[in-house]
Amino acid sequence: MHAPIFARSETTGIILAGGKSRRFGSDKALYEYNGTKLIEYSIATLQPLCGTLLLSTNEPEKYAFTGLPTVPDLFPGCGPVAGIHACIEQSAHEHHLVIGCDLPWLSPRVFEFILQKSKGHQVVIPTQNGLKETMASYYHKSTSPTLKKALQQKRYKILDAIAPLKCIYPAIDNEDFYTNKMFANINYRQDIGMH
Repeated sequence: MHAPIFARSETTGIILAGGKSRRFGSDKALYEYNGTKLIEYSIATLQPLCGTLLLSTNEPEKYAFTGLPTVPDLFPGCGPVAGIHACIEQSAHEHHLVIGCDLPWLSPRVFEFILQKSKGHQVVIPTQNGLKETMASYYHKSTSPTLKKALQQKRYKILDAIAPLKCIYPAIDNEDFYTNKMFANINYRQDIGMH
């Protein structure tokens, strides 16, 4: 296990809890899996690596129990790019780790791997089987103006928004900590029982 290249005190964790959970039927971030709310898995994954955690949500009262600062979107209703942008704007740090709120099988090792790859890049998004896993990623503070411009131009897909930036998409499949369910997210209630 390598030491992260940035100190914990220099890194902000961003937890995206702004999704509509339409397919799930209720707020999946608050759904309990093995007695723990899904959002609490995301918090626990980033805590070892991040001195500060920010929660991206437009419904702060629902997440008061976490004790985390909540950040509303500056461009409401525009998806995860808006959440990432608002949190980077709020952050005092250069380095940001981003996680979705419905990935209970991720581990801090994934984010250590992402940090290792971040030198000289503005965005790091790992790939497995060639698929870009945008809900576990790294963003440098300098990405904020580009994200803002994308939102102003109504380019709401993450990969479109970050296209002008210095991005790297390292394959994670061959790492010793990799498992094929690592990035499995929960969109439907039956997904919980699948793993």
